[in-house]
Amino acid sequence: MKITVICTRHQEIGNCNSYELYKIFESLRPDLIFEEIPPSYFDKYYTDMELKSLETTAIHSYSNSNNIKHILVDSDDIPPESFFNNYYSLLRRIEGMTDVNGFNYRNFIDNNRILIATQGFFYLNSDYSIRVNDEICDAIEKGLGKICNDELNQTNQLWKDTNDRRENEMLNNIYEYSKIHKYDNAIFTIGIGHRKSLMNKVISFNEKSSIDINWAFLTFN
Repeated sequence: MKITVICTRHQEIGNCNSYELYKIFESLRPDLIFEEIPPSYFDKYYTDMELKSLETTAIHSYSNSNNIKHILVDSDDIPPESFFNNYYSLLRRIEGMTDVNGFNYRNFIDNNRILIATQGFFYLNSDYSIRVNDEICDAIEKGLGKICNDELNQTNQLWKDTNDRRENEMLNNIYEYSKIHKYDNAIFTIGIGHRKSLMNKVISFNEKSSIDINWAFLTFN
């Protein structure tokens, strides 16, 4: 069993769009797709069509034309809206800083957006995208150190802990599914912010699991 991780973005911008993702699906020809969406949201995305994202638009088209399954593996333990509002408020504080941390944050955020729009999935699935994301996180951490606000520090830690838990649950769900169901060539679509962490975690999960999954992270020559 092979799973190729495709790092993506939930909203379309420039060359990062559902058609380009669909073309990647066509090139890889998966017989199964794992998605970074909670199972309870299936109807909202695929039956009632109340919600849509870059990934779901591409997956909907590909799964219909190729008659394959797509499995939602994210955690159903969804944080309240206040959780996201608090974190976005934290980012605005960092963005508004007039020191080097605020400058670095704004600079790397802008560069990241430009590269996503111009290079699309080529950039999102590169080592350079990891380095840019590391620089953004570093600016946040150093900015928080300068602000010295316990509430903001707690918000940031909760954000990191929540994403760590979600990644572990997604991988657990993939391994549990793989114990019961057979497939040859699967895809896992997930946001770019998880790429570096997943590269480390899949090694640990394979060592502990009774099944061996051949993990590959999409890259372009």
